[in-house]
Amino acid sequence: MKHLLATFLLLFGQLCFANMASPYREGTFSSSAFTSKNIDILNEKIFIKLDSSFEAALFKIEYSIKTDTDGKQIPLMFHAVDYNGDFKVWVDNKLVTVSSVPSEYQSISNSPFQNFSNVFNKQNKVTIYWGHRSGFVYNFKDLKYFETTLSKGEHKIRVEYTATAWLDLRQWVSNYSFRYSLSPAQFWKSFGSLEVTLDATKFKKTITTNFGNPSSGKLDSISVWTFKKLPGKYLQIDFVPKLDSTAETLMNIGTSKLTLCFSVVIAILHLVLIRLFRKRNPQKKYSWVLIVGSILIPFTMLYFNMYSYDIIDNAIGEEASHYHGYTFFVMVLYPILMPLYWVGMWLIDKLHKEKLLAT
Repeated sequence: MKHLLATFLLLFGQLCFANMASPYREGTFSSSAFTSKNIDILNEKIFIKLDSSFEAALFKIEYSIKTDTDGKQIPLMFHAVDYNGDFKVWVDNKLVTVSSVPSEYQSISNSPFQNFSNVFNKQNKVTIYWGHRSGFVYNFKDLKYFETTLSKGEHKIRVEYTATAWLDLRQWVSNYSFRYSLSPAQFWKSFGSLEVTLDATKFKKTITTNFGNPSSGKLDSISVWTFKKLPGKYLQIDFVPKLDSTAETLMNIGTSKLTLCFSVVIAILHLVLIRLFRKRNPQKKYSWVLIVGSILIPFTMLYFNMYSYDIIDNAIGEEASHYHGYTFFVMVLYPILMPLYWVGMWLIDKLHKEKLLAT
């Protein structure tokens, strides 16, 4: 009874730790600005400084704009959520107040935002991309804006905030990234140039990006990219922790092969015990070694399949994703595996018994 209770508790523990939540832990959503039709964006400069743990990054974005009109206006709108601290905006080095779009503006027409009408579809919504073929639809009320008085001509607008990293748990190892959507730039009246500077001097591990090769510098220090056209719908900086050789080997073997090796070993051990029992008891009709083993060993094989995920996770360490779904579902195979295993071992025992009795 105690053994049965212990087995149940172990199985229940696996069930409790099963994880079918989303494999993504979303970090900061931020993007290039949306601009009104009265504004030309001459260039966008993005400065990104990683912290020492790849958990946060300082983003500084500077826009050089040119307006054809004088007076109070809304030159840019932003989408940014789930950042640390404040989202700050300076116009010509003067800090301005950033607000959410008032809920009473149900339509862009006949509102202060009517100059942005070319950005949104008929439902006043727009899609912002955060990954490959991955985007969310936003209402213009989800955006941030500011009002300022601008004279006709060129001005500088600077944005600063601290972004948090995204976490992707789809693989054995947790993958970290920072993302910045460029898709709003496709709505700009004009596109001058884009410059991206990445400062990774505080982070001492290997990172990758989807920017291509930098125009200057190195990824392990300060690197700079210069673009004359949009390089894509989003920018992404990735970090995948490196593993030791043991973890790499176990990941390459995988749970299926680990289970197969384990199953072969215990099946051979069971077979040896069956033969020893039969050799000593050739006249006995039933073999308790055969019966007990045929009940327990298929269960042990399936349980090991569940436990093999923990073996690999423990080898990986703190960077293991622990995202494997409901691994205990493998136990539904027990009513199929157990009779097949039992019949196979029974036939082997029967043949061995007949051979012993014939000699």
